[in-house]
Amino acid sequence: MNKKELLEELTKMSNELGTIISYIEKHPVMKIDGSILVCANDNVCYLYHMTSDGKRVYLGKDKEDEIRNLSKKAQYTKMLSAARKEMSQIVRCLKALNSGSGITDIDDVYPSLNEVIRKKVGPFTMTDDGFVNKWLKKNSYLRDRKQMNGQNKTLKGEYVKSKSEVIIADRLTYYGVPYVYEVTTAKDAFDEMRSPDFLILNKRTKKEYFWEHLGRMGDPQYAAKNQVKMEQFARQGIIPGKNLIVSFECSERPLSTEYVDSIIKEMLI
Repeated sequence: MNKKELLEELTKMSNELGTIISYIEKHPVMKIDGSILVCANDNVCYLYHMTSDGKRVYLGKDKEDEIRNLSKKAQYTKMLSAARKEMSQIVRCLKALNSGSGITDIDDVYPSLNEVIRKKVGPFTMTDDGFVNKWLKKNSYLRDRKQMNGQNKTLKGEYVKSKSEVIIADRLTYYGVPYVYEVTTAKDAFDEMRSPDFLILNKRTKKEYFWEHLGRMGDPQYAAKNQVKMEQFARQGIIPGKNLIVSFECSERPLSTEYVDSIIKEMLI
């Protein structure tokens, strides 16, 4: 996680804490006078309502609603105290991370260098950009899609098989998610070499995902063929829900950018 991502995460946490604090402060149980007191005697617990003027009122079994509300107030009171302390810590962290002049994020150093220097040194391999650059080079054995007759060109200048793959590729590019197209997977004892549509890197977690798009699910023969493909992927450890993303469409319901965006936001950034 780089500094920008850390700031975003801390801001998100701050917003979530603010919502929790506001909810607790406005909750009706917080307006109840006093607190609950638990006393143990000979392994028997007795419950009392301690009022703000110091009175102690016994809570019997007929006071279940009052006991529940006072118990919830006890819980919320501790939660509110902890949330306020956590919020204070986060605010101090955000203030510290946003302070200082000049470049204060190590990932901003390489882009700030003169182009001549950048060409000579390359990204530092231990930063996120350096890791991504190394990952892309390692997985750069791609087919030359320019030999294809189609006109399905992505923003990166690649040629892919379908317009839906253009949508996926371009949305990945839009969100800054590194990918390579049709990286051939290892051959197993049963199958020929297989190439899922995309190999993708989650920069934040450093986890790799494959993405396979199934574009003609209204065709029974196509669906049966791809069921076999999914079984072949599974034998190679490429499994939906683990490291394989599968998207679908048919002629009646084409692939939408909203659908692709939701997958990217949930799993890849």
